[in-house]
Amino acid sequence: MSDAKNKSRIMVVDDHAVVREGLSKLINHENDMVVCCDAEDGPSALKAIAAHKPDLAIVDISLAASSGLDVTKNIKIHYPEIPVLVLSMHEEALFAERALRVGASGYVMKVEPPATLIHAIRRVLSGKTFLSERMTEYFLSQVVHPSTTKKESPIHGLTDREFEVFLMIGKGLATRQIAERINLSVKTIDAYRENLKKKLNLKNAAELLQYAIEWSRNDDV
Repeated sequence: MSDAKNKSRIMVVDDHAVVREGLSKLINHENDMVVCCDAEDGPSALKAIAAHKPDLAIVDISLAASSGLDVTKNIKIHYPEIPVLVLSMHEEALFAERALRVGASGYVMKVEPPATLIHAIRRVLSGKTFLSERMTEYFLSQVVHPSTTKKESPIHGLTDREFEVFLMIGKGLATRQIAERINLSVKTIDAYRENLKKKLNLKNAAELLQYAIEWSRNDDV
């Protein structure tokens, strides 16, 4: 094995301890990288970065206390030099674009083989972007034939903030809890809920809640 000082230092952000442990074992098995720290949410991730100075952060989108997209955004605001690789079970066509938009350097689905994750880590560490071949072709098709690119879900039409509120509704958070979580007023969250109902063609709050919960259950880890 190579000296630990020469290894790339990786941080893992996931709210499941078993996942963090599994990823750590996978990464630590490699000769050129090591997990230097882990975290379960955004605040602890920022503290871990300050204390351990990782070379790359792996962030899961579905965190219990916050959105992985928001965590990625905050990491890039406070530590723009640290690349972020998003790892998730969520639909790639929907989430990869949002992840890149907030500053991520790559996106890997958890259903991919371990070798793909290791390859993605090395690619992002080298300063490049990692996406699956399917997503690369999808983005190219948007550029070449933007008018013919078909949206796969009505969720595509949501803004990043609307999408964040939608995810929190799916986790069962009440309006006031969501407002406190993302530092907005209750009135503003109510406005987002109204926008969500219109964009998703839902009649009332009950339908929105049911849709968000079912979507999260089908698409979450």
